[in-house]
Amino acid sequence: MKKVLTLFLFFSTVIIGVAQDQGIGLRLGDPLGVTYKKYFGDTRAIEFGLGSTGFGSHRSYYRNSFDSRSKYDDYRYRSHRVESTVYLQARYLLHYGIDVQGLEGKWDWYWGVGGMLKVAKVRYRFFDDVPPFEDTDTRTDIDFGPEGIIGMEYTFQDVPISVFGEISLLLEIVDRVTLRPFGGVGVRYNF
Repeated sequence: MKKVLTLFLFFSTVIIGVAQDQGIGLRLGDPLGVTYKKYFGDTRAIEFGLGSTGFGSHRSYYRNSFDSRSKYDDYRYRSHRVESTVYLQARYLLHYGIDVQGLEGKWDWYWGVGGMLKVAKVRYRFFDDVPPFEDTDTRTDIDFGPEGIIGMEYTFQDVPISVFGEISLLLEIVDRVTLRPFGGVGVRYNF
């Protein structure tokens, strides 16, 4: 995992060093983290994200993950705790201007495709009735798949700030096949 994060930070630094018309900021939602976006003219952009999620998020997802593992077939679920989560996102986005009479600044809607990788460390508590005992198991949950994105972005005219809101749908193909929705809002400083 450290190698993946190191490579992500290296390539992000290289891109930031040579690019113009870009923004870096914070994303609130799922995942929560930092976002970097490089614009190519008015219609295209690439975006990279690094983040995490709240430890109480996706409770039913991790419960269902326990139930789907044959390793736990003879045990009954008691609870789980997500000890750490890291998300990496890479996206290609197409922007379309929205003409609003009298609006200062730039208003866009966008859509795109990308990929998401999530690595989570999850500790399960479970028990067996014969003989009665309780035990724990820690597993690394790795999820990966393509992502579809749709959102809106407003860039202020006189200050180098943009705000955005978006939703996305991940088709998880590694770990188990499932569709997972995500969403967030954020702010970027553009330079």
